[in-house]
Amino acid sequence: MAGNKVYVQGSYIDVHDNKVVNLCIDKGEVHVDETNDCIRETGDDNTAATDVRVGMAVQGLWDEGVLKYLYDYTWVMEVMNHTNDMPYFNTPASFIAYLKAADVERLPSEDSINKKQNTFTGRFPDWTFVDCDTTEAKRRINVGKRFLNIFKAT
Repeated sequence: MAGNKVYVQGSYIDVHDNKVVNLCIDKGEVHVDETNDCIRETGDDNTAATDVRVGMAVQGLWDEGVLKYLYDYTWVMEVMNHTNDMPYFNTPASFIAYLKAADVERLPSEDSINKKQNTFTGRFPDWTFVDCDTTEAKRRINVGKRFLNIFKAT
């Protein structure tokens, strides 16, 4: 099967035989090898530094117990999408590939993110949720806030 290349706001994803084989994010490039592992091939220092900081921020969320469920990655992805100068992701697959390339070990499935993407409206931090109570809504928003705080502190 021929490959497809999808462009997304300065980024692209190369797909061959229904597998992501190349992911380019903000001038950095990630290739997927034959074992389906992502390897950063190119990128400027700023992009690489952002990748490291994202990985450290996600690990910090796990260390602090802020991430309770794998679907909490939805709030991290959406915060990144709503924040200037951060990578933007059109799909959970591209976000997960990015996290893998940033050496994040505990990863969600595409399905866990997909299920939660349609459960809220608004722009961060003014999200309104349709599938939970106020306490859970605040927790989800706080996942995003804490991610940004850790990211900015690293």
